[in-house]
Amino acid sequence: MEFVPLELRWHGRGGYGAKTAALLLAEAVIEFGGFAQASPEFGPERRGAPVQAYTRISPQPVRRRGPVDRPDVLVLLDARLVSSPGVLQGVTARTRVVVNGAGPVAVPGVPPEGVLVLDASGIARRTLGRDIPNVPLLAAVAVAFVGLPPGPFLRWLGERLARDLPEEVARRNVEAARLAVEEVQPWLRTGRLSTAGR
Repeated sequence: MEFVPLELRWHGRGGYGAKTAALLLAEAVIEFGGFAQASPEFGPERRGAPVQAYTRISPQPVRRRGPVDRPDVLVLLDARLVSSPGVLQGVTARTRVVVNGAGPVAVPGVPPEGVLVLDASGIARRTLGRDIPNVPLLAAVAVAFVGLPPGPFLRWLGERLARDLPEEVARRNVEAARLAVEEVQPWLRTGRLSTAGR
């Protein structure tokens, strides 16, 4: 499949899985024939500490290294991070933002049609019994912004997670991803979040 060059920046807190999501997205893109690179920004590993990670996607080999300063897509694993210093650095009106939240979230400098709010924590609690929102957000980003086909992506995700997780845990994560994909379908139909022509 054809990939549009994209640079993504993930912001989360320790224990939310931002680094894992960034890495899995890169793996998925490579599996589907694109080029990708993921890199975490290392800091305190304690639960709740701020965490950043980056994913670069391209139809050609990725040569650029280092932080993503001007993200095409910004992923916030906690809506409260909107007001944290530095989180919105490099964000413009053209940036697309995915926020883990249960209600409307205003992102300064980004029009409402460029913000996708997904209750990833709610999905995770229902499927996993724990507030680990990374897989629902990964699925939303993979389908809504990267353009991976939902069915094949979910099958790949199940196979990939089964390599590292117990079967039941992997299955529950795939269910969380499936619910997230269902939630973003209305957004995709409106075309509000297209990154085409960036």
